[in-house]
Amino acid sequence: MPPPSHAIVAHDQPVDLVSRILRLLQWSRDELETADLDRHQGPRRKIFTWQIIVGLIAHTLPFAGRFSQCLRHFFGMTLSDSALSQRRQQLGPDIFLLIMRETLRPLADAQMHESCFFAGLRLLGIDGTRWNVTNTAQQLARMTKMQTRSGSAAFAHIRMSALVELGTHAPLHATLGLDGESEQALSLPLLQALPQHCLLILDRLYGYAAVIDTLQQQCDTARAQHYLVRVKDKLAAAVRTPLGDGSAMVEVRLCDKVKWRRVLKTLVVREVRGRVWSRMQNKWVEVRLWTSLSVEQAGAQKVLELYARRWEQEVFYRELKLQVARSGLLQSHTPETAQQEIAALLMACTLVAEERLAAAAQAGGEVQAAGVMRISLSICLEHTQALWLVLSSAQGLMDQSSQAELVRRVRAQIAAYALPPRRARSCQRKVRQTVKDWPRMTSPNSITAAPLYQVVNIA
Repeated sequence: MPPPSHAIVAHDQPVDLVSRILRLLQWSRDELETADLDRHQGPRRKIFTWQIIVGLIAHTLPFAGRFSQCLRHFFGMTLSDSALSQRRQQLGPDIFLLIMRETLRPLADAQMHESCFFAGLRLLGIDGTRWNVTNTAQQLARMTKMQTRSGSAAFAHIRMSALVELGTHAPLHATLGLDGESEQALSLPLLQALPQHCLLILDRLYGYAAVIDTLQQQCDTARAQHYLVRVKDKLAAAVRTPLGDGSAMVEVRLCDKVKWRRVLKTLVVREVRGRVWSRMQNKWVEVRLWTSLSVEQAGAQKVLELYARRWEQEVFYRELKLQVARSGLLQSHTPETAQQEIAALLMACTLVAEERLAAAAQAGGEVQAAGVMRISLSICLEHTQALWLVLSSAQGLMDQSSQAELVRRVRAQIAAYALPPRRARSCQRKVRQTVKDWPRMTSPNSITAAPLYQVVNIA
């Protein structure tokens, strides 16, 4: 069984936003406030480093106003935005990235959130994305713009790869690339952050021999770490042993990058082939998967169904950019502060995931077992944002029991708006402007029906 989770759904958790962030960071308010009381030369600092960090995480949540106004609301600070910008540049990104590595952790519990697991394995995903940055001189001096079919992109960008818990949309780790690093180069270091008892699901970008070799070295069977990767159809593999469920153990050659005819080693991996019915194309689409799961752990049919869970990673990125950050364009004007902003956004996503899990616990039953899938992120953000503002303004007016009861009632209201189970939907794979072989879409539509999977026996 997986180890107990760190999901915060207990009744004794802090209720106001600053206390919630401090608990997320595993910091003590009393120790932080007394850390600078020793005598020293010069005037006292107007703001502490921990207040900048906590304030930036709070500011990345959908609150209106500037960073200085956020600090003034939560800490009573009256510093200008320019002074705060200078302090952030002095801090640099390293402290934020270190805090992110130490803070982000799994939230799902095997007993409470059954849909977040498969056979006791926590479902995880790794994928990459890009953040647009403002076109300041500092940004353009280090970062480049993408080339599109119509010329350079409007903004420079920062690449990011993130390890995400699929059932809760909680980020566990992330790497950032400002110097043109590839997605694979950013993603492979994330394998060292895999927790015990997990199943990592990856898309076709990672489906080749070199990545499989790295996965087999990093995924420890003693710690019950497994992988499931989609593979391109043209990748050569020799069938070694057919299995009873239609899958097979295959041999894959790992060749030298320079002398491509030189075989460095031969890898053995289980391959599952299947077909998924495309309701839009009205035909079967071939799917090829490699996995470390045995036949006893998951049959070929179940492996095909499990790969569909990888789409939760794309849903996480949509929520992160459009609802939490409210835009794919970062507000920071330097590379250092841009990295700080991304780290703060990921930690804010953990806070939101905790709130969604707490609301799901209020509903119980199937809603709780589904993790965050049945709790609307927009409704949760709207209610908790108002709750945090009220609690921060009502300090000294309400006792602890009254604050806890208010939190319980707000979460009950969020749970009352629980979404129905997700429908199986297929949308058109077209674009509004013709690009290569993609058909043009003028009137979009979608078809709702249960997905159909069919295993193809490997001889």
